Amino acid sequence: MAVGGCAVPLMVTVSLLGILGAGAAAAGWPAVSGLLPSPGGFMLPAGRVVLAGGNGFPPWALPCGPEPGALAVDPSTCTGHPWPYPYSYQGFSTGQCTWYVATRRLVTWHTQGGALGGNAGQWLALAAQAGLAVGGTPAVGAIAVYADRGDGHVAFVVGVDARGDYTVAEANWSLYGPVFPYVDLRGVAAGETGSSSERLAGFIYGPAGSPGG
Repeated sequence: MAVGGCAVPLMVTVSLLGILGAGAAAAGWPAVSGLLPSPGGFMLPAGRVVLAGGNGFPPWALPCGPEPGALAVDPSTCTGHPWPYPYSYQGFSTGQCTWYVATRRLVTWHTQGGALGGNAGQWLALAAQAGLAVGGTPAVGAIAVYADRGDGHVAFVVGVDARGDYTVAEANWSLYGPVFPYVDLRGVAAGETGSSSERLAGFIYGPAGSPGG
């Protein structure tokens, strides 16, 4: 897993739809109809997983194109609904966790060797060095970064509740990439990762100084 490693599979269960947009705005990113649920958040109970292609999986959580980038793209131009998905580019391998998150958020940071993004576990430090705000509190639109003895894991936060539990959209967790359809939604307890082998490193927000950052 040259540009991102992920974690262990979990049981597939059914989703519970919530709300999102206000949270995205508070975190400094626009809520875009069709790309994110709006308004407020999409929440699953901690430990629950919904696979892409299964019952209850929303189209907005699919990988989006035609180019990886920021949230503010026109949903009508998104080629990830349902095909073709953005293919391996700039060192991001299709189906990896870093690849999926880069289809939801613009990745601008580089390793010292010049690789875009780097391994998942490096993202928090590299994003902070590149001027993005980071912290330990989940926020809708943030990137969750998990560290382990390997490459680590990253996921896109799509919902947060009052207790601090959060829901992520991710690749290479329940379906090891590249395994079509790559993506799952997963509920995570506050401060946890859902894996005994990983720790929560933190969250990447927007540009330093932005609301929620």
